[in-house]
Amino acid sequence: MKRIPASKLAIAMILILSLIATACSSDSSKGTSNEGNGAPNLTIALAGEPEGLDPQNSSDNISNMITYQIADNLVTFNQDMQIVPQLAESWMVSDDEKSWTFKLKQGVTFQDGAPFNADAVKTSFERVINENNKLTRYSLLGPFIDHISVNGDTEVTFHLKNPLGPFLNNLAAPGSAILSPKSIKENPAGIDKNPVGTGPFKLKEWSTGNHLLLEANPDYWGGKPNVGTLTFKPVPDNSARVLMLETGEADVILPVPTSDIDRLAKNDQLAISSRQTNRVLYIGLNNAKAPLNNVKVRQALNYAIDKETLVNKLLQGRVKVATSAIGEKVFGYSNVGAIPYDPNKAKQLLQEAGVIEGTTLRFVYSSNVPQDRQAAEFVQNSLQQLGLKVELRQLELGTYTDTIKDPESFEMYLRGAAPLTNDADYVLRALLLSGSKNNYNGFANPEIDRLLETGFTVTRQEEREKIYADLLKRIKEEAPWIFLYEDMAHIGMRKNVEGIGLLATQTMDFRKVIKR
Repeated sequence: MKRIPASKLAIAMILILSLIATACSSDSSKGTSNEGNGAPNLTIALAGEPEGLDPQNSSDNISNMITYQIADNLVTFNQDMQIVPQLAESWMVSDDEKSWTFKLKQGVTFQDGAPFNADAVKTSFERVINENNKLTRYSLLGPFIDHISVNGDTEVTFHLKNPLGPFLNNLAAPGSAILSPKSIKENPAGIDKNPVGTGPFKLKEWSTGNHLLLEANPDYWGGKPNVGTLTFKPVPDNSARVLMLETGEADVILPVPTSDIDRLAKNDQLAISSRQTNRVLYIGLNNAKAPLNNVKVRQALNYAIDKETLVNKLLQGRVKVATSAIGEKVFGYSNVGAIPYDPNKAKQLLQEAGVIEGTTLRFVYSSNVPQDRQAAEFVQNSLQQLGLKVELRQLELGTYTDTIKDPESFEMYLRGAAPLTNDADYVLRALLLSGSKNNYNGFANPEIDRLLETGFTVTRQEEREKIYADLLKRIKEEAPWIFLYEDMAHIGMRKNVEGIGLLATQTMDFRKVIKR
């Protein structure tokens, strides 16, 4: 037998080990993208991560987007923002318009195996409408429901205290998502980290600050999704998020900075999908303090801002000048017209109000939307041309939220109003009704209060439209805020990704997504 030298044996062993390592690495790589079942992974880079995952206790867009994949509602919005059935097959309303009965889908189960039925619906809603639970979405329906009754497994009835104009729209909002009765009874405190619904995806893991992983629900009543997993990554830096898309580290990014849209659209490996949202960017004015407690001063600030230049030059026409306090896709919208740019009129009104040159206005905005900074700086410059001093501060979302709740901490704040119910009531009553906890402006007007309450309780949609048309005209006259523009949502994706739905509420829908 011929003896092989030890040195050659060593080399051979190194080569063999290298081949094994390469094979293992390849298998491992496939595991991260296919989760072992042949269905691809989709990686989505977002500007941040969710505040929490309890749909009944969350209010930020990212939380809403992720829980939308996990939990379903009785009714939902289609791509045209029309109400359509989801877990309900049909519904009817009583003659006095105070009792709504829903016939439920059969054969649906929650992701933990619990059956979906009328008792499950009752349990889920009784959690959110119980004021003692102190859930964020209590105000959506809690004050207005007297009680809920069931008729067997397939019918549930909501008994309202009074008729409610936006009732169906409120049922389609994220806060009305239906959660597993098992999770509610056994671990209600854990829902924020591990929600259980009937949706197409279920939570697998959440590494805070790193990634959140959803996996396909193989038993989804609407059909198993085409992708095996969704990996959401928080990437606040715009440039880093765009680079991830260009290199293929991310399949999808939201939002796409407006300054990068044209360049990315020219890349034959990428696609940009855009749609008008129902978000109106506005400047809230502190109506409770001088000088903004004077309507002439508020009107002056409106005349001082050239919204056409802001939209068409600074933001490259990627948004639309707002013509009302709510977006044109929202129920109740009417075009009352933007207040025109007229700096001379602005100066005249300030003089009539006795505002002296050098008056300081503290202006705060959040860092979580990239283009908000451009708008804030544009407004700052516009007002300083009138002789006002504008102290601009960019704040992290949590600090920003705390600041605008304290009327002594600001004169102006920049904020987006995006009604998750796609109904005028959701934004206007919350932000302008006297005494509302979300009325950060400190605005109070008895006639506007009356119209807000009437629009809320009237159920005939034609009558509601007339009420809101009158209301929006009065809001323009009183100028409690400055409405700037209607936002657009821009998704960047690899060309091999298709079928992502995008609602006007800026929520992506991955039910029909395909990765080729």
